Amino acid sequence: MYHSNKSSAVRAKRPVIGLSLLAGLIAQAYAQQAPVDAAPVAQQAPADASSTEAAAAPAAQIQEPMQAIVVSGYRAALQTSARDKQRATGFQDAVFAEDIGKFPDSNIAESLNRIPGIQIGRNIAGEGTTVQIRGLGPSFTKVTLNGAPFSPVSSSWSSVGVATGGGRDLDLNILPTDLFTKLTVSKSPNASQSEGGAAGTVDIRSARPFDKEGQYVALSLDGAYSQDAGKAYPKGSVVASKTWGETFGILAGVSYANTQRYSKSWEAIGWTNPNLSAAQSTSANRNGTGGGNWTIPAVVPANAGGGLVAGTPIDQAFLLAHNPGVSIDAIDNGYLPRLARPMTDHGNNERTTGIISAEYRPTKDLHFYLDTLYSANNAQYERTDMNFVVRSSGIIPTNYQVDRSDCSKGCVVTSADFANAYNFLEYRMFREDGYTYNLNPGMEWKLSDKLKLNAQANYGQSLFHREMPTIILATQPGLVHYSNPTGTPEIQSAANLNDPKSFGWVDGITRVQIQDERRLSKTKGARSDLSYGDKAFNVKVGLSYDDWERRIHNYDNSIAYQASTCGNNPSIVLPAPNTMANCNGASTPGASASALFPGYGTGYTAGQAGTPTFAGSLVPANALPGYLMPGPDGYVTMDWNKFSSATNYSQFHNSTLETAATALTTPSAYIHESISGAFVDTNGELDLDGNSLRYNAGVRYARTKQTVGAYTVLPDPRNTSALLNGGRYPDVANWVYQDRTYSNVLPSGSIAYNLRKDIVLRAAVSKSMTRADPTLLRPGITFTSTSADVGSIGNPNLEPFTSNNLDVGIEWYTGREGYVSATLFDKRIKGLTVANNVTMPFSALAAYGVNYNSLTPTQKVALDARGGADVATVVMTQTRNAEGHLDVKGVELGWVQPLDKWLPIKGFGFNENFTYVNQKASGEAGGAFVALGVPKKSNNFTLYFERDGYMARLSHTYSDGFQVTGANQNGVTQAAIFRESFKQLDFSSNVDLERVLDRDGWPTLTFNIANANNAKLRYYNQYTNATEAINSGGRIYSVGLRMKF
Repeated sequence: MYHSNKSSAVRAKRPVIGLSLLAGLIAQAYAQQAPVDAAPVAQQAPADASSTEAAAAPAAQIQEPMQAIVVSGYRAALQTSARDKQRATGFQDAVFAEDIGKFPDSNIAESLNRIPGIQIGRNIAGEGTTVQIRGLGPSFTKVTLNGAPFSPVSSSWSSVGVATGGGRDLDLNILPTDLFTKLTVSKSPNASQSEGGAAGTVDIRSARPFDKEGQYVALSLDGAYSQDAGKAYPKGSVVASKTWGETFGILAGVSYANTQRYSKSWEAIGWTNPNLSAAQSTSANRNGTGGGNWTIPAVVPANAGGGLVAGTPIDQAFLLAHNPGVSIDAIDNGYLPRLARPMTDHGNNERTTGIISAEYRPTKDLHFYLDTLYSANNAQYERTDMNFVVRSSGIIPTNYQVDRSDCSKGCVVTSADFANAYNFLEYRMFREDGYTYNLNPGMEWKLSDKLKLNAQANYGQSLFHREMPTIILATQPGLVHYSNPTGTPEIQSAANLNDPKSFGWVDGITRVQIQDERRLSKTKGARSDLSYGDKAFNVKVGLSYDDWERRIHNYDNSIAYQASTCGNNPSIVLPAPNTMANCNGASTPGASASALFPGYGTGYTAGQAGTPTFAGSLVPANALPGYLMPGPDGYVTMDWNKFSSATNYSQFHNSTLETAATALTTPSAYIHESISGAFVDTNGELDLDGNSLRYNAGVRYARTKQTVGAYTVLPDPRNTSALLNGGRYPDVANWVYQDRTYSNVLPSGSIAYNLRKDIVLRAAVSKSMTRADPTLLRPGITFTSTSADVGSIGNPNLEPFTSNNLDVGIEWYTGREGYVSATLFDKRIKGLTVANNVTMPFSALAAYGVNYNSLTPTQKVALDARGGADVATVVMTQTRNAEGHLDVKGVELGWVQPLDKWLPIKGFGFNENFTYVNQKASGEAGGAFVALGVPKKSNNFTLYFERDGYMARLSHTYSDGFQVTGANQNGVTQAAIFRESFKQLDFSSNVDLERVLDRDGWPTLTFNIANANNAKLRYYNQYTNATEAINSGGRIYSVGLRMKF
C-alpha cells in the first residue's frame, strides 16, 4: 500500500444484487413433492462400454448424445459421470456438459477443478489456467483434443509476476466450456494412450452432429459484470446441427466473450538483503545468507535526505549508530522486497471460438468424421505499478526494526527509514493477439463382428503475439519510510506520488522499451489401431506418429526508441555494443554528438562522413509532466495515447529486430520432437462366481527424436579495446541447435472387479513419462532477472521424468448419481532435477559468450550499480538429473449423495471430494526434491438443489498452501516462494421457464456468481510475513438465458 502526502480520490463502486427472486423460487420448490426425474435414456452409455478403450481410442469411438449440450440437469450430469466411472476398467473421472454448461466456469480449467485429485494454476486475475493431477505440476499432464495431441501457445502472467507458457503446460483459459461435451481425466494410463503425461491425461471432447439426430439449435446469451472492473460485458454461444437420416450430419458452433479484467495486487518481485562491504560488517558471517542484491554506499551521497551529511563514511559504526537496538547481523540479513509495489492491471480480453464437425456413415459398419476448431484471442490492457526500489540501489538504512532477535539465519525488516531512496512508476501497455486451429479427421471400420480398424490424423497450428512497451519514470532521491506490520509492506514517500511534477527522467534509472514476443507452435500426427475380439477378450495393436514444433521469438527496438524519446535524439543510432546517451530528457538541438561517438568513422562505421548531432529529446525533461496524470490508486499514470503519438511509437515498433531475450519474456528458443510409437493392448472380461472382472494389460514403445535450439548473441571478435564507441561492430547473432534421440518402454495394467453389483474394487499398475521442460533444455545462458544478477545455464541432455504408478481403490454406487469412493495412489518418480547454484564473478560468463557488451542497456546499468563487470557477482543455476527418486503418495475420497431419502423436501444433494498428498524424497539431495505446486490437502464441496425446473448450487473449493518455487530465490540460500491456503465460493442457479410455466420453447433463465467470497491469492517468500504477491480478480456476476430449438 502507498500513502502519499496528498490524498487522492479512490474509485469505489459496489453493486447491490438482490436474491429475493431466487429465494422465492426455492420456497416454491419446497412446497412441491414431485419425484426427481431420472436421467434421460439417451444419455446412458452402452452396457458393454469399456472406458479403458474409450479413453485411448480416437474420439470418434465415443459417441456422447447431444443431450449433453442441452441444459438438462445437474443431477443427470452426475448420473452420467457416475455411470461412466463405474463401467471403467482403470481410474478415471469425467465432467459432462450439463455440469459444464450450467456452472459459472469461465473456461475448461475451472471445470476440471471439481474432479478429485485435480488442482489448477491461476493467473494474476485469479482465473484458472493450467491443470495438474495428483501431486505433479501442469507440465506432467498430457492434454488431448478429441484423442489427439493439442498444443496451443499463449502466455499468462502468473500470480508471482512471471510470464508463463515456456514449458509443456497449456493455458486452458483460451477454451470456452460451451462447445465441448465431455472432459475425461485418466489417472491410470493404458498402452493405447499417447505418452507424455506422467501424472495423467486430460481429453477434451467437442460436440458432433450425431450426438443429437435431426435438426437442433442451442443458444446461450449472458451479461456478466466484474465488480472490481466496474464494467459489464457480453458472452454467448450458439450450436446448430442437422443430420440426414443415419448417413450424414454436420454441426457448427461459435462462442464469444469480451471479458473485462481488473486486478489490483501487491508484489515484491523477490526479497533480498544488502551486500555489506568489509568496512560495513566485521562479522565472520558477513553475507552468509546469500542475496546481496543492493549495496549501501561507502559514503553518504549528496541530497540523500534524512538529515545525513554528504561525504560521511558509512561503516559498521555508522550503521549501528543510525540503527539503534539491532545488530549488524540484522542489517546484513534483514529481508526487504526487491521492488515493493502496488500494481493495477485492467483491460479487456476478447475471445471467439468456433467448431465445425461432420460425420458420414455410408454403411452401418463404416464411419468417417472431421472435427475442426478455431479460436482467436485479442487482449489489450494496461499495467501500472509504483515501486520502492531496493534491488541494485544505494539506499541507506536507518532506524531498522526486525521481527526476531537472532538474525544470523535471516529475518524480516518490519520498519525502517531509508535515505537516498527513490520511487519509480512502471507503465506498460499490453496488446496480445493469437489464434489456434486444429483439424482432426478419422474413421472407424468394422471389418467383421470381431475385427475393427480405427485411424485418425491431426494437424494444428497456434500463434501468439504480445506487444509490451514499457515506460519507467522516477522521483529524485530522498527519504522513504518503510513499514511491514502485517506482512504486506506500506510505503510513505517524501514525494507526492500522485503529482506528475514529482517524476522525471533520471540518469541510470529511467528508460523506455519496445519489446515484442511471438510464439508459433505446430502439431501433426497420425495413429491407427487394429483390434480383434469381443467383450470377453480383445487385443489391439497400433502405431502412432506425432510431431511437435515450437519456436519463440523475441524482438526489441529499445535502443533507438529511448535515444529519440529521452536520449537527446542523436542523428545516428548504432546497435549494441555501441552505447547511446542516457535517458535524461536532454534537449540540445544542433549540438554535436562527437563526444558520445568518438569512434564514429572507424570500424563498423568506417567510411561514414560527417559529424553526428543531437535534435533534442522528443519528450524533454521539462515537458514530461504533461504526459502524466493523477491516477485512481494513489499514484500517477501515463497518458499513453498522447505519449505514443509524441514519440512516434508505431514507427519504432514496426522496426523491431530479433533478439535473444528481453527483460520480460521467455528467451528465444526452439524445440522439435518427432515421436514414433507402437503398442499392444488387451482387454477382457471374466465371470467369477457371477461377478464381473474386467482387465486391461499392454505395453507402449515410444522413440523420441528431439532438437532444441537457442538464439544466441555473442561479441564480434573484431571489437578490441582500441575500438571506441561509435565504431564497434554489432554482436553476432545466430541460432544454435542440438539433437538427441531416446526411447521409453511403458507397460500398464488395470483390473476392476465387481464385488457386488454396486461395489467395484479397482487396481492399476503402470509406468508413465514426461519429457524434460523445454526451458531447461535450452542451450546457453538465460538471465532470469532484469538486473543480470540471477540466471541459468541450459542443459540439452536432460533425461525425461519417469513414474512407476500404483493405484488401489473401492467404489460403492448407492443409486442414481450417488456413490462413495476411496483410492490410494503411489507414484515413484525418477529423473527429477536438482539445480546447482553457483555464485561466480560476472567475468566468468565470458566462457559462455556473455560479457558486458552483450548485455541490454538495463542490465548494464544494474551491473554498474553493483561495481561493474570486474567486481559484480552473479548467481547461475544449471539443472541436471539427480540420482534418487520422489515418492508421491496420497488418497482420494469421493462422495456424491442425493438426500431425497432423508429430507422431506426432495431435490437436495451434495457432491464432495477430498485429496491428501504426501511427498518423500530419497537418494542424492533428497531434501531438495519437491513436487512444486502441490497442496497437501484439497477438497471441493457442492450443495445442490434441483427439482421441477428450479436449480441452485453452491460450490466451495479449498486447497492447502504449497511451495511454488525451489530455494535460492534471488540468491538467498533458503528462500523459496509459497502460496497460502485458498478458498473460493461459486454460486449457480437457473429456472427452466418451459417446465415451470408449461410453455413450449420458453428459455431457461440463469444467475451465477463466480468468486462469491472475493477470494485472494497470497504468496510469501520464505517467511509468512514476507508477502511476495497478493492477487484478486474480484466477484463476477452474470445473468443470462438459454434456449433450444
